[in-house]
Amino acid sequence: MRNTLSPALSLFVFLPLMQQRAAAQDALQALAAQAPAEIVVPQAGAPARLPPPAVDTDSSSDIARLGAAEMAAATPEQRLAMLRTLVKDSRPVMNGGETDWRQRDTENALYRLFESAPDAASFDALYYHVRRIKLHGAVSYPSAIEKLADRHLAATVPGDWAGLGAYIDAVTGSRSSGLNKIDFLIDGAVLPAAEAAIDGARKSIHIEVYQLQADEIGWGLARKLAAKAKEGVQVRLLVDFYGSGVKKGAEIQKLLAFLRESGAEALTNDSARWTGSRDHRKVMVIDGELGFAGGMNIGGHYQVDWHDQQSRITGPAVARLQDSFLEQWAESGGGLRDRAEFYPALKEIPDGIEARVVYHAGNEDRNIKAMYLRAFHTAQKSISAAAPYFADPDIVDALSAAAARGVKVRLVFPALNNKAIAMKSSRSFYPQLLAAGAEIYEYQGRMAHQKVVTIDGVWSSFGSSNLDSRSLKNNHELNVAALDARLAEYIGTALFGADIPQSARITHYKPTLTDRLAGRLYPWL
Repeated sequence: MRNTLSPALSLFVFLPLMQQRAAAQDALQALAAQAPAEIVVPQAGAPARLPPPAVDTDSSSDIARLGAAEMAAATPEQRLAMLRTLVKDSRPVMNGGETDWRQRDTENALYRLFESAPDAASFDALYYHVRRIKLHGAVSYPSAIEKLADRHLAATVPGDWAGLGAYIDAVTGSRSSGLNKIDFLIDGAVLPAAEAAIDGARKSIHIEVYQLQADEIGWGLARKLAAKAKEGVQVRLLVDFYGSGVKKGAEIQKLLAFLRESGAEALTNDSARWTGSRDHRKVMVIDGELGFAGGMNIGGHYQVDWHDQQSRITGPAVARLQDSFLEQWAESGGGLRDRAEFYPALKEIPDGIEARVVYHAGNEDRNIKAMYLRAFHTAQKSISAAAPYFADPDIVDALSAAAARGVKVRLVFPALNNKAIAMKSSRSFYPQLLAAGAEIYEYQGRMAHQKVVTIDGVWSSFGSSNLDSRSLKNNHELNVAALDARLAEYIGTALFGADIPQSARITHYKPTLTDRLAGRLYPWL
């Protein structure tokens, strides 16, 4: 005999559950509409209405008991820990099945945590510190959170550069490094400056680089480092396992072995093999006092054949470059006796440049993307950007929005790209950008590898991060952001002023089928 329920009994048992589930879904959808049309940023220093809650941030059930006011009063560290716990534990059921009230409470708490963020920085300190794919998988209505993110971004005040600095610090954990001396070096000026810095090292040389080529320039560097190691200078070299082709590269293996035999320490960052992230940073720190950061790898391609950039920095910002190196060194298995010896007292440079060093860890946060999106919305007059790899839809939307509201947007991409799919992907976005009023230029003659942005003639950023999804999401990247009209003017003249006349302006472009396919695929590669 079949075990069945009568229609009347079925209706009696399941109708209340169906009504409660529908009500819960309606409540979740309603959260998207609860964000105010105009987001008001509280005045700095405003007292919290409640003390930080005493909550077990590893327990979803404890977190779910908190109201919006208690969540708003939590410390940034508590809020981020709560988010990661909720995302880990939330498993929404979209189609049928039994109602899971614990899941409902977890998911409601996740929405409530975002909705309770008192300002854009508090919201983005959550939003950009969890992988979007995991966040979307943890909620039934990702559009609710995305709508809140869009509203916070749209509330950016154009021209508020002090506000941008405070936002960057709150979201990325960076801080103003005070006044520094920054020499923006282009092409052939980089190698002599780097060699002179190595020659002058007295205590330590730390180098973190994505690609080290075992060619004439790579071996020249290795010999200099080996000589310094024999003098008693602490030499540490960290290269990306994937980028430097360590697995199958007999010559690079030989070069690294030579350094180790000479007394230097040489490690490879092989996180790419397990996580897909790559250490794409290009950093050198000498004696904890002098630093280099930019987009240039080490080898003939980069120092001779390609068009690229690296900056020499003295002042307090060097300590942040040292942070980047030492964190990745430890992640790669490197040991240190005493970190304090690598942080000498650094004085501000009179009449120097206010700078921040912003970096992120691949697949963990998107600090540089948050910085750029906010900066593009802060623009009032002009944006100039040069990047070899450009394939992030959010960045394209932000630049298009800036151009549409009257900001002069100039974009410089290489006409000759070492990655054909990257070039095709960039071109797939040309129609949107051109329709919005952006100017697009393709640099002729050689590969242009620099990653540089200037805005309104006062703000600039340069470093290792491209404007594509891999850099902004998957890779370990590092950029310098500076608020200084003199530096922005110099970059505008020395880089964009020189490159645009050597570029072909694109006024109309119809993407090919392969362009469109690349535009779809490249952000995921």
